[in-house]
Amino acid sequence: METLTAAQRSQWQTDGYLHIEGVFDAEQVRFFSDEMDRIRQIPGWEPHRDPELPIGHYAWKDHADNLDPGGFMDRRDLLTYHQAFIDLIDASPVFDYIVDIMGHNILLSMTQAIVRPADPKFPGYTHTDGGESLRLTRVGEASPPIAMKAMYLLTDVTEENSGNLTVFPGSHMRQIPYEGDRTMTPYSAGSAQLLGKAGDVYLFPHALWHGPSRNESGNPRKVLLYNYCQLWVRCYDFGAIPDVAQRATPRQRRLLGDLGYDFRPGSYFYVPNDQAEVIRDVA
Repeated sequence: METLTAAQRSQWQTDGYLHIEGVFDAEQVRFFSDEMDRIRQIPGWEPHRDPELPIGHYAWKDHADNLDPGGFMDRRDLLTYHQAFIDLIDASPVFDYIVDIMGHNILLSMTQAIVRPADPKFPGYTHTDGGESLRLTRVGEASPPIAMKAMYLLTDVTEENSGNLTVFPGSHMRQIPYEGDRTMTPYSAGSAQLLGKAGDVYLFPHALWHGPSRNESGNPRKVLLYNYCQLWVRCYDFGAIPDVAQRATPRQRRLLGDLGYDFRPGSYFYVPNDQAEVIRDVA
């Protein structure tokens, strides 16, 4: 498995993100982009608009709110739509870097497909992942993250204000005030809009403040997000081993929560004896 270079590890620890170039080739970019256009037309999980439910919940919808391929979409739980989404769970080199950063005691927590349309009126926003409790929980510089994401770019964001992922470098190690009248935006002091090309990947932990900028490019921004968490953290997309595990490899099944035995007290807190071998895919 590939590992981070010394320069990459220093940037991860200092800034809280990595930019990996050219992970997808043009054919892969086109394939996943076309899949996103296809799945918005069919039933799936989308964020719930009910104001009585907390932010972050989603519900089954008969299709996306906007059927325009360039319109807003936020589709969750992608694994049922195509084998390629399952295979992306542990695809190299991204998964190799994730294991190097997090260690081998991990699960896949969430998959997500997002389209941010061109809309100069959308102001953008910033947040941390995992809700209110996880926002208050951060780890030391030498510790692996509790959770982290891989964001696959399916469109170019080579200029600012193209819906870019905007981050606050170093904020994974120090809390940014978010209560009271102070609201952090993609244009607050200390923010940085990340540039990249279709096929590139950004890696960042749950604690890094991040979010989309305005999109004044005239083109929608498409991304795929795969979220990983430590084995003892509750998964976001499913509460039990999903049915798609039947179409997965042994390593993918382990990442979907199949520990190789029926649940018993202590499961997910104390790892199976073969955890390292399975995750590192040692024959």
